[in-house]
Amino acid sequence: MEARYKRYRILTKCNRCVLILTILLWFTSSVSRAETSATLQEGAEYVKLRLYSQAADAFKSVLSQQPTNVDALFQLANVYKLQDDLELAIETFNKIFPASADLKNAPVKARIYGLTHLALAEIYCKQSKLDIAEQHAKEAVQNAPTDADTHYRLGYIYTHQARFDEALAAFKRTLTRNPNFPEVYEWLGLIALMQNSPKQAVTHYQTAIEKKPYVQSAYYNLAKAYRLLGDMPAATEQLKLFHQMKTYYDQTYAIEGALAEDPTNATLRLKLAEIHLKHKHISAAIATYQALIRLNPDLTTGYDKLARLYMNLNAPKGAIPLFEKVLELNPDTVEAHVRLGWLYTQTEAFDKAEAHLQAAIEKMPHLSLAYHGLAEIYTQQGQLQKAIDTYRHITKIEPDDSDAWKALNKLERLK
Repeated sequence: MEARYKRYRILTKCNRCVLILTILLWFTSSVSRAETSATLQEGAEYVKLRLYSQAADAFKSVLSQQPTNVDALFQLANVYKLQDDLELAIETFNKIFPASADLKNAPVKARIYGLTHLALAEIYCKQSKLDIAEQHAKEAVQNAPTDADTHYRLGYIYTHQARFDEALAAFKRTLTRNPNFPEVYEWLGLIALMQNSPKQAVTHYQTAIEKKPYVQSAYYNLAKAYRLLGDMPAATEQLKLFHQMKTYYDQTYAIEGALAEDPTNATLRLKLAEIHLKHKHISAAIATYQALIRLNPDLTTGYDKLARLYMNLNAPKGAIPLFEKVLELNPDTVEAHVRLGWLYTQTEAFDKAEAHLQAAIEKMPHLSLAYHGLAEIYTQQGQLQKAIDTYRHITKIEPDDSDAWKALNKLERLK
């Protein structure tokens, strides 16, 4: 379990670092040809989908034409790191220094150096070569002093070297630059535990969980802190939550491992999204559905599931194009028409709303829900007689529809 947890943490840290450097490097590559940028973007999309072989091929194709392209070098090195080919990752990251040596923009050059040193520090941490990691982390801080991740990495190293005062100072600098850095609070909690300060540890772990609720170790260590304080009911509750998070993590880890071997397996990806939703990890569910759509663009279910999720989140602008795509793939989907009718009503696009509801009624003439939608449109537009007529029709096809009777009686009193 611990090995898998470490792998998870490394992946999340790596992804954040890639995002930071990608923002920077897209700026520096503004003189690149459009096709180069398109290939780099394609590779970045493959990384998001964990299609690492395809990503590597994309970045290598750029490097075959431009061997010193810093964007491609960094992204390729990152792919090697994600594949646990650490020596090749180190070799590729080290190529960035000479490749960017002639950059005229000194701040950009320093930032590239800093974040490349940061990536190397992360790899050496993974290899437990903390002395080498420390040197790279210090270089990272020197070159990118405003970046929270560089200070965090130094604090991480100092913690593992039991240099707690230096670790605390580094973590303080991290939070100055990014107060919403949940991993920092986890390490602060661990240091507090090791320094026999369980009350302080509780505060730190509570903050870590508040900022990132889906990391199992925080619950376990919070339970430990409560136990040291003698608060057994609180400790028991946190252990219960720890086991829930462990189950969640084990389930998602197993499915993600299977998807790495079979990335287009729609059934597995749908199951993964459902597990995320069960644990209310909404952002992970959205990302999973988005990956499903990209990898299975003709699968109606992917668009429908994501559209329903956006609808439940009261995000009509996200849901509408997805339901439209459902109809494009399957024009006979009545429910998509109904949902679009309600969504367009919500956004006050009444003509589109009415068109979709009428289309649903054409396919299912006795669908009372669609008539309810039409009556709502007419009511909002002040067309009371049309609304009354629609509610009367509902009571004929659904005589026990109490909502229709109530609305009808209310409108008739208004006339």
